[in-house]
Amino acid sequence: MSETGSASMTMAFASPVLRFQIPNSEALNATLVEESLAMREQSAGMKRSNRQGWHSDTDLMERTEPGLSKLASIIRNCTNSASKAIAPQFDASKHKFVASGWININPQHGYNVPHRHIGAGWSGCYYVTVPKADEGPSGSIEFVSPVVVPRELKVFNATCYKDNLTMKPKAGDLLMFPSYLMHWVYPNEIDEERITIAFNANYVPNKPE
Repeated sequence: MSETGSASMTMAFASPVLRFQIPNSEALNATLVEESLAMREQSAGMKRSNRQGWHSDTDLMERTEPGLSKLASIIRNCTNSASKAIAPQFDASKHKFVASGWININPQHGYNVPHRHIGAGWSGCYYVTVPKADEGPSGSIEFVSPVVVPRELKVFNATCYKDNLTMKPKAGDLLMFPSYLMHWVYPNEIDEERITIAFNANYVPNKPE
């Protein structure tokens, strides 16, 4: 019999980062590339966290283009799944789903500086094209820990005690995370454009009838 007895563990103050792999995404991505490039032709875009890249307006969840419309539905479904994963008792039907989205096109050397998505619940990013780099972190996304971890805990090399988490998604991946997580995107070192679609999502309780 163990001298420690039984134990239960609660991951207090953990920050979930979910990674969905959207099935059969190749056709969707091809359509999204066409739609993204057409939108860039029509707009100078805006500057937010993007550097040396193009950032669309934030109305993608209301767009009627086939690819963007389908992605909006996927984002809603993934958001519902992510919410159920962290809170099984949550009932999305009792809330209004409110979301915004935008396209980021990063050419070679384009990147996104560290930022948070203030004013949102969930934030996320869908990966349309990801130029392949054989080595290095080109185009990777890095999340920064929201807590200061004392060095004495780093001896465990545990994910929950790291200062940052770097991920290198593939085309067809959709990442979701709480909006308070500071994150940034490494420069795209490949001579090929990297296209992603970022989004914010909130649930607003329905008004009583």
